[in-house]
Amino acid sequence: MLSESIFLKNTRAIREILDLDWKDYISQFGMTQKEAAKHLLNPHDFPVSYAMNFCEYYELDIESAFSDQFDVKAFARNYLKEEPLLPERYQYEKNSKVITLINFVNGLNDADLGWLNVLIFRRLQIPKTILLYPELDIPFKLVLDFLDLSERLQKDQSFMRRCGEDGIKRLNQKFFFTSGIENLNADFYDDFFTEKIRAFDQSYKYKLISQKDDEVTIKCSATDEFKDIYGINNVHSSSLIYYKLGIASGLSTLFDLDYSTTKIENVASNKGYDLITIKYPRQHLVH
Repeated sequence: MLSESIFLKNTRAIREILDLDWKDYISQFGMTQKEAAKHLLNPHDFPVSYAMNFCEYYELDIESAFSDQFDVKAFARNYLKEEPLLPERYQYEKNSKVITLINFVNGLNDADLGWLNVLIFRRLQIPKTILLYPELDIPFKLVLDFLDLSERLQKDQSFMRRCGEDGIKRLNQKFFFTSGIENLNADFYDDFFTEKIRAFDQSYKYKLISQKDDEVTIKCSATDEFKDIYGINNVHSSSLIYYKLGIASGLSTLFDLDYSTTKIENVASNKGYDLITIKYPRQHLVH
């Protein structure tokens, strides 16, 4: 339930940190002096139209503005266009990279879901300027929260597979997963998932658990350290799985081959892990 008192507390914090005078403050609600005296000093039944005016002025998500998790320091720094700052709740770990968010943003835009990017960034208090820093370290929790909102507001997340397939090329440009001499085989996938993927994803652990002909199976789960930080037993996201399937499949395109075939062999989210099977092209070409 939205709390008017929390909302007004947040607006007063904004006024203080931006050093706004009273006239400017109430004008951002679209209020007269008389209306301000009635509603700002008595938050009971605060008209939502005034809250919407205030949020629109500052490009805030209304649910975020009514939340006690609203971070006014992060808001002020980002509003004043200083170096991007994430809310305090996203400062416990830095196990991912902004380039992962860039992949998601591009995927949503390509799926004609650009409006969802705007909503998610506002809801999570992510400054848009963060996209200018692809190699900046960010928390993996932010990645999960982004995907959680995406799933809640858009049920079909199958487009995330294509997002991963396209994203692996962008990731390779930054992290150089191929040196030009590897064969695309089980050893390559083992090295990628156990070592190289950590360049942009350090909160998941991966292990090659089986190899059969031209097929490998990877076990993936969140690290114990990540679970301990947030007090959770398992991490599961269908959109993240689609994205990882796309990453795994798209690796073959780094060798100018067709996409590999990937699938979920077994979803064991209640056990805290998933199994991804990758069938790579039979041609072990050297690039």
